[in-house]
Amino acid sequence: MYAQVLVSYDISDTKNRNKLFEDLKDLGLRPIQKSVFWGYLLVHEKRIIKKLFRHYCDKDCDRAFIINATLDKDMSDSFGYDSEDFKHPNSFKII
Repeated sequence: MYAQVLVSYDISDTKNRNKLFEDLKDLGLRPIQKSVFWGYLLVHEKRIIKKLFRHYCDKDCDRAFIINATLDKDMSDSFGYDSEDFKHPNSFKII
């Protein structure tokens, strides 16, 4: 079962920050801001992200989090985004 998540991070080392960015994209997450990703993940993929945090983040100065989000259902408190920005990647449009 998939869960929607938001992933955010503040990593001081450029090399580690860039590697995490690419790894998150490889997991199918979409960057919605420079250090914020959104997407659908399976439970084991969330565990992978936690391992990536431990690998790329310096525990003394970097920060990161992953939280559940339901952006596809409630866009009332957003600005500049619409529901099309948060569709499940496996959604199909009937033409």
